[in-house]
Amino acid sequence: MSNDKQITGNIGVFHAARELSRSGWNVMLTVRNAKGADLFAISADESIMHPIQVKAHAKKPQDTHLGLEPESYITPWWVFIAFALSSEPVCYVISLAEIRDRMGRDPGTRSGKPEHQRLFWLHRRYYTPGSDYEMVEARNAWHRLGQPR
Repeated sequence: MSNDKQITGNIGVFHAARELSRSGWNVMLTVRNAKGADLFAISADESIMHPIQVKAHAKKPQDTHLGLEPESYITPWWVFIAFALSSEPVCYVISLAEIRDRMGRDPGTRSGKPEHQRLFWLHRRYYTPGSDYEMVEARNAWHRLGQPR
């Protein structure tokens, strides 16, 4: 991973932590580049805990590759951050179920790979401001995580 991608990832994680903190959540970051969640949002009374995966895009969003076995993901909430390097990043709070409902798979027409080698991905149109398929209900929708009591 290039240093620029690491910096963008850090910006995304810390921005998400800031927004969650502003919403009343206690936030704990995990070890960067570890498998699984990037951070945990925890209610003040510790009765609610949300593991969260963060995907940051420096400028306009790019498709997010989900690998060959997206069913192996268990982190229930994902935050996609568009324009992370700008002064006004846009965040999308999306559940894993919504990702699974919308994910696509390489059709193999260009790659020529057999089906078992074709990657799954989430198209950028779902988290691109102004797109015809934008998940408007998820834009800056920190309330989707519930109230941090």
